[in-house]
Amino acid sequence: MHKIILAALMTAAIPAVANAEASHPRSLLAMSPTEFAQATTLHDDRLESHATLSTEKAHREGWKLLKPYGHDNHLRAIVDKQTGATTYEVRQSLRYWGLQRDYTDAHYVGPKGLQKVALSEARHGADVCPTTENNLECPLSKTMAFQVDEATMRQIAASGGNSWDFKLKDQTGHDIRTGIVPAEAAGLLQAVDSYRARITAS
Repeated sequence: MHKIILAALMTAAIPAVANAEASHPRSLLAMSPTEFAQATTLHDDRLESHATLSTEKAHREGWKLLKPYGHDNHLRAIVDKQTGATTYEVRQSLRYWGLQRDYTDAHYVGPKGLQKVALSEARHGADVCPTTENNLECPLSKTMAFQVDEATMRQIAASGGNSWDFKLKDQTGHDIRTGIVPAEAAGLLQAVDSYRARITAS
């Protein structure tokens, strides 16, 4: 779901570094954990050993028409249908103007304090655009993800406030800082707990 990234996503000549807390639309802040849980989608293929729950469609603003930058983030849970073991991901899509960026790590605060984790996914979009090798600036896109454990997800859900912030580190200096609202984490956990209860009972 879309959040307002406080990093200055401008051209590649101006590093986008943010230090303030992430800000979110009022419509997002007004959502309750129950509303997030109800909007969480479930993909459960009987021929797969894992089910996937996602908050991607819970709140979306859409890309801004004619603007060279935008963003979208959401949470995902992957549940082992035999054991109930769950992997949690924070997923971030980014559209920007400039040269290709190289995001490698995420920084966030969890139960053990400040954490630095490698991105589990960092892929460029299929942009019809000159590449970095041509040294030309153009609109580009990126999809990124990093994992957090369940203790961290439950801490986010219980934290209150308007945002759990994280920073994505770029090797070219274009760090971005954005966040997830605690109600989104709480809603995903409600959906996961409900799903795990169903598979345990079956």
